[in-house]
Amino acid sequence: MLDLRRMMLLCDLADLGSVTAVADRRSITSSAVSQQLRVLEDEAEAILFRRDGRTLGLTRSGQVLVDHVRIVLAAVDEAMTAVAATRDRTCGQVAVAAFNMGIPMLAVPLMQRLSDTEPDLRIEVQQETSTGSLRLLRQGEIDLAITCNYDFFGDESLGGLTSETLLVEPLVLLAPSLLHLRIRKGGLASLSDVQWVTGPQASGLGMAVMRAGEGAGFTPQIKHRLIGAQNICDLAATETVAAIVPRLAVPERLKSLIVPDVALGGRTISAVVREGRQRDPNLTVIMRTLRSIAAEAVPDTAAKEFSVAS
Repeated sequence: MLDLRRMMLLCDLADLGSVTAVADRRSITSSAVSQQLRVLEDEAEAILFRRDGRTLGLTRSGQVLVDHVRIVLAAVDEAMTAVAATRDRTCGQVAVAAFNMGIPMLAVPLMQRLSDTEPDLRIEVQQETSTGSLRLLRQGEIDLAITCNYDFFGDESLGGLTSETLLVEPLVLLAPSLLHLRIRKGGLASLSDVQWVTGPQASGLGMAVMRAGEGAGFTPQIKHRLIGAQNICDLAATETVAAIVPRLAVPERLKSLIVPDVALGGRTISAVVREGRQRDPNLTVIMRTLRSIAAEAVPDTAAKEFSVAS
């Protein structure tokens, strides 16, 4: 009998192309992945993959097995969806993971609204990185992931998952008020001698600052690294540093620090579920509510800067 968890590793290998990437996705060691794949070959009595340089490519037998595994996994989710559809009301438990700002922006309002409209539907929320949320979703540990992806990062493979964009949010420049005229005249290059606050080095906001500086011909003087866009905004409020943050992270009291008409890219906020659960009644209610919350999160004065799910 073929083991479903081992077959899921083979699907990951088909998506990612290396044992190391599969190990990262599943939070296990590379040696454990290799060992499980070898056992799977023994179970299937077939050679499932071959090494091609630094990547592993599937053989024809491996690809055939992956195609069938995807059908099996989708069938399991579809079975759960079909059972849920037989209930006479929306009820049960749904596990949601969200990135840090996704908690106050979407997850908290979701819980508040559904506690009134769907009291028998229990929402469990946990904070995770977007990559971590997708991993938990694939592993079946959560039912829905709220993710964000900066447009200068490549899209992550969504094999077996389906994503719906809730909101495309622009990034904005916060700068001391006294520097706004200088920036309007000289562009971002006029901030080459200014200190910056941003996120951790490998974070989306950290990358946004470095890319903006490099595009303007200078290396930003990053003096402060904080976790969370709200914390970055609070430090920018001292008017001693510049920052790049998502528009919705900027509180009303700091709107005057936004330098207008500076193109910095943006990020896409999405809701992701497994393909077989798209028609689950519980998830249908949650997705409808998230669309409404995302639309209402956009300030009327900045609506033209955003793209919102309908």
